[in-house]
Amino acid sequence: MSYRDVVSRRVLVWAAVCLVALIPAAPGMAVAPAVAGPLQSGAMLTRNLSLREALPPHALAAGYSVMYAAVGAGYAATGSLAGALLPLTAPSTAVLAGVGLTLLLTAVGWWGEIRAGRSARSAGAGAGTTGAAGQLGAAVGAEGAPVGGGGDAQRGL
Repeated sequence: MSYRDVVSRRVLVWAAVCLVALIPAAPGMAVAPAVAGPLQSGAMLTRNLSLREALPPHALAAGYSVMYAAVGAGYAATGSLAGALLPLTAPSTAVLAGVGLTLLLTAVGWWGEIRAGRSARSAGAGAGTTGAAGQLGAAVGAEGAPVGGGGDAQRGL
């Protein structure tokens, strides 16, 4: 899984959140979060599996901690922006501004992922590996694919 998979699922969540801001009728506003919830669940699962695929077993706890801290910071930033805009604009505009900030933060993360992948590939080209995760995984014996490969770092499954 790649960051692109995570982004594509997140875009669907943002589209559903945008519907809350754009649909004036209460029934439509009730349907949008009902659609966004399962989409958010899929996005979280994809994000977790992508992280598990990229990190060696001994770094998973720290990786999950950093990931959830970043998610919390993103929620705080978008919520703060929407809250600051509420006295100045319509609620729908404030919600859309929060969605826009989330899209911007995701684009920056995606750009960083692409840059990190390029630099890791160029650094690992001489060693015959692909990317930093491949180099680190080969050094510590990473478990392999989290789904379909049957690997489990904690041996709990």
